[in-house]
Amino acid sequence: MSTNEEVIRELYAVAEVASLNAERFVDLFASDGYFLDMATGQKWTGAEVRQPIEGLGSIFPDLHRELLKVYSAADGVVVVELRLQGTHAGDFPTPGGVLRATGKRFDVPCCDVFVVEQGKVKSFHCYNMRSVWLSQLGDGNG
Repeated sequence: MSTNEEVIRELYAVAEVASLNAERFVDLFASDGYFLDMATGQKWTGAEVRQPIEGLGSIFPDLHRELLKVYSAADGVVVVELRLQGTHAGDFPTPGGVLRATGKRFDVPCCDVFVVEQGKVKSFHCYNMRSVWLSQLGDGNG
């Protein structure tokens, strides 16, 4: 069986837009596992977890997650410090409305917290700096 860190590293690898494998992404989650975007409160459970990675790929076709540090803790907790990087090439829904493609690059700090049980992701909490992201894309409401 893979270590918890190996499970999470694979999750990031299959979520890369350049080599996206949404089926494998879903397979790495427990059947009741979920993905929660803390910045917006949006939550996806089960097979729905594919939606945010597919959606971001259509808006940011070169989206990359640069993993800075990976911390494995007790009780299956894995914490990842990372940066979200890419180019804004599609319409981006925001609380203030849709931000039309700007062509701008972004580099946004993020922290993801996972709980892994028996080799499957039970929970994925994504703490991205949405205000920084929107500011870099040129939305004055960031």
